[in-house]
Amino acid sequence: MYSGNRSGGQGHWEGGGAAGAEGPGPAGTLSPAPLFSPGTYERLALLLGSIGLLGVGNNLLVLVLYYKFQRLRTPTHLLLVNISLSDLLVSLFGVTFTFVSCLRNGWVWDTVGCVWDGFSSSLFGIVSITTLTVLAYERYIRVVHARVVNFSWAWRAITYIWLYSLAWSGAPLLGWNSRRD
Repeated sequence: MYSGNRSGGQGHWEGGGAAGAEGPGPAGTLSPAPLFSPGTYERLALLLGSIGLLGVGNNLLVLVLYYKFQRLRTPTHLLLVNISLSDLLVSLFGVTFTFVSCLRNGWVWDTVGCVWDGFSSSLFGIVSITTLTVLAYERYIRVVHARVVNFSWAWRAITYIWLYSLAWSGAPLLGWNSRRD
């Protein structure tokens, strides 16, 4: 049975021949045609591997420096640590799935892997963007109103950021925006 992708791509039988051709298809399973050439997949793997290694290294460095130096432990720097943590998690979870797939010349994960990849990348990306927004608001409070936020405010903000991000990225896991065929 053929169930091609919804993007309109042409599927191919592993034994050759296009899917949907006249007559029965050859014995074997159906696999979609590769999206890119093998050389393109290699270059993408190199790029993603570099991004992943730089992301892990640089964000771990930020976390270690925050932990090691007492004078860096301020509410503003705590927000920066939250960005580093979410970017580290994107580098570990988001880049890894795509990197391995590029090494294999196509997506190699099952449905659960696909859902996890989308969920984790969305969650950590929304955390980063929302933390940047809160950081901009914190700068506004400091410059315009000459007030300094405390750790209680920063921790509450981080808690709300993660809950907000989890709500938006978790909604599709509960069926929001799913297609029923």
